[in-house]
Amino acid sequence: KGGLVDTMKYVDYKSKKPIGAQVERGKAQYAICGACHGPDGKKLNFGTDKEPEYVGTVAKENPQEFLHKIRVGQPGSEPAMLAALVMGWTIEQMVDVLAYSQTLPEK
Repeated sequence: KGGLVDTMKYVDYKSKKPIGAQVERGKAQYAICGACHGPDGKKLNFGTDKEPEYVGTVAKENPQEFLHKIRVGQPGSEPAMLAALVMGWTIEQMVDVLAYSQTLPEK
């Protein structure tokens, strides 16, 4: 329903940084995400103990994947990850969350 999003408008592929994002707005929006992911994004490890992967890891290493996951959610996750589309977020709000998440620890 929301259609496709050209992430090249929102992420500089060379630097992997969001375009036009505001970290402080993203921090406020991330409070919803932090309920499950933790305030530092390290409550859930998507990787292994040896090679952990957290919110900050994905945001920094693969911002396109990050945007996709927050936009449409993560099927089969426990607890179920809310999709930003369902919550009515704009793509700009999602990009702000990406910008804030890039400030979170990777390891």
